[in-house]
Amino acid sequence: MFSKRVRLIVLVVGAVMLAIGGSTARALPPEPVADGVRRTAVGSQRDPAAASATASLHLSGEIVISALDNEQYLPSVAYNWKHNEYLVVWHNKWPGNRDIYAQRITSQGELKSWFTVTASPNDRSQPSVAYDPVNDRYLVVWIYDYFGDGSDWDVYGRFIPWDGPSASLTEFSICAWSTSQWNPKVAYAQAQEEFLVVWTNTYATGTPPAYVSGRRVKAADGTFPAGGFTIASHLTENRVNPDVAYNLARNEYLVTYDNAVDVYAVRLRGDGVALGGGEFGIAGWPDTEIHPAVAACNNADQYLVAWQSLQPAGHNDLYVRFVKGDGTLDGGPYVIYDTTVHEQEPDVACNMSGQQYLVVWQQQYSNLSGPFGVWGRLVFSDKTMGSVFGIVAGATGADRTEPAVAGGYTNYLVAWEHDRGGTSYQDIHGRLITPHGVFLPLILRNF
Repeated sequence: MFSKRVRLIVLVVGAVMLAIGGSTARALPPEPVADGVRRTAVGSQRDPAAASATASLHLSGEIVISALDNEQYLPSVAYNWKHNEYLVVWHNKWPGNRDIYAQRITSQGELKSWFTVTASPNDRSQPSVAYDPVNDRYLVVWIYDYFGDGSDWDVYGRFIPWDGPSASLTEFSICAWSTSQWNPKVAYAQAQEEFLVVWTNTYATGTPPAYVSGRRVKAADGTFPAGGFTIASHLTENRVNPDVAYNLARNEYLVTYDNAVDVYAVRLRGDGVALGGGEFGIAGWPDTEIHPAVAACNNADQYLVAWQSLQPAGHNDLYVRFVKGDGTLDGGPYVIYDTTVHEQEPDVACNMSGQQYLVVWQQQYSNLSGPFGVWGRLVFSDKTMGSVFGIVAGATGADRTEPAVAGGYTNYLVAWEHDRGGTSYQDIHGRLITPHGVFLPLILRNF
């Protein structure tokens, strides 16, 4: 682990990395042309799932994943193909602290065991989870308030057996630099039999700028084959909001992030070495492009990156871009949905057959002050896509937000934050999305 005793050394090394990380990135792609035809307000307050279960999709009933009498935030989902089930993790906000919980769900929507991942008086939040089939267990990562006063956040993790926690598998430190670490994401690399954890580092002073780092974790024993390393940095610009996907076809990762204005990416070898000249642009037009999410479809040797784009009229729209396994931008950007209200906070997953993505996001209703619901769209590796469909509607004073998705062999599980109307509580709900029947795809439009 990174000990507190070596933090000063690490801080100096990090500053040197920042100094060498400000090289010019590849040119960013041009802005897509606005699509006036699609800019229509979303006005229905009915349950969109009831209206959108068509011959090509089946939506399960709504699954109450957790309804504890507290506030529950930021679900993350992983699929376990050995046991054909999902694990959902999230953080609970109690009076005085936050901690991490988990719930097992079968691919038929049956709730299995639920359990606490962490237990401590200090805050733990922002969890992420990935599954290791070799050792048949998960790695859950999160941020930890080391001193208990919000001055120093570190990245911690814990291995969880597929059927629940084990007392012998305790929490361990992944990064304990004197900078604060935020928004960790984790992906499992099958060829390497290890995980890659990525996160954002920030300084208490706000300078130097925030940057993205990573660390490899051996799946068998939790050791670190190499020290933490810088993935993306710049002398004057932040690098924040990382996500990571693993491409088994090449034993490589794609790490995406933004600088609060544009979206970038870096390809890494399985051992963490940057490929293809380092940082390259995914989206960079005059609008604000942020919060990227990425998934890999291994059979297609391809990634799909999704992000939100702030439009001149003041609302966010959703876009995606295909990236070939070798890092080549493969057409696009493509519009996923653009209305006169907000589409934002995307997540994306590929199914286990490796050729079909599901993009999900939170969507406002009627106007820019209306409640949020959750929507989705199937996107295929051949650049076709299905129709936009609703997953769950918002209600007056009750939002459905921060959707997360994982793909199995026959379906996807989508989980989200679910305001409990008339109370101060927020729950975690979900739905299974099953593509089936005859599907006539639409051609993705390149703007």
